[in-house]
Order: sequence, then C-alpha cells, then structure tokens
Amino acid sequence: DAEGLKASVAKINEYARTGKDLDFGRGDTVFDRYYGDLHVTPNPNLGPIEKPPFYGIRTYPGELGTKGGLLVDARARVLKENGEVIPGLYATGNCCASVMGRSYPGAGSTLGPANTFGYVAALDALSER
Repeated sequence: DAEGLKASVAKINEYARTGKDLDFGRGDTVFDRYYGDLHVTPNPNLGPIEKPPFYGIRTYPGELGTKGGLLVDARARVLKENGEVIPGLYATGNCCASVMGRSYPGAGSTLGPANTFGYVAALDALSER
C-alpha cells in the first residue's frame, strides 16, 4: 500500500524531528538511548527517512531462541566446516550465526541484519544466473 507507506514515513519523520515517538515510545528509556545513535538528535533512536530509494517489507512477530546456526560469508553463502562455500545455499537471520557474535545488544537487533543479508543473498543468487 503505497499511500500507507508514505503516511508511515511522514509520521516517522515527524517523530524524528520532535524526538517523541507517540506510537511506541522509542528512546523513552535509558536502555533505548544506550543502544541508539548518539549522533542523531533530539532522539538517538529516531532518525529521519529522507534519502531514497526506500524499501518496505511486511514483518510479523515471532519468537527468538538462537544465537548459533550456520556460518556464512559476507554474501550470506553457507560455509562448510573447512570454510568452503556450499554453492547455492544461503542463510540469514536466526538460521545462521549472528553477525554480532555471542552478544545480543537488544530487542529487535537481529531484524536489520536479517533483512540486509536477505537482500545481499538475493543479489548474489541473481548474479550467479
């Protein structure tokens, strides 16, 4: 829904400008601010969405229970135990080892890497055709 996406972006940009997230309270707690971007003001958890291109995806709530998983390279290709690539096999998100190692910075911190590596994997798979 293009109009809904435009409205969401406008709302987030207003929250970023004022520093107040009226929907979810992002940046209201010390915990949130600790993991925010100190270069973003007035709220380190709310940056504006200004420079295209923009991409939208549907996300659904789920449970998290792993920090282990398959080892992958920078192109999200699954690696054998000896470090060789398994051709045509990709893994992202909680299916593969965390890009953050053994740490877990906070709620939602796996979403960005999962989506980014999904995109990287798709580009790599298409380039192999």
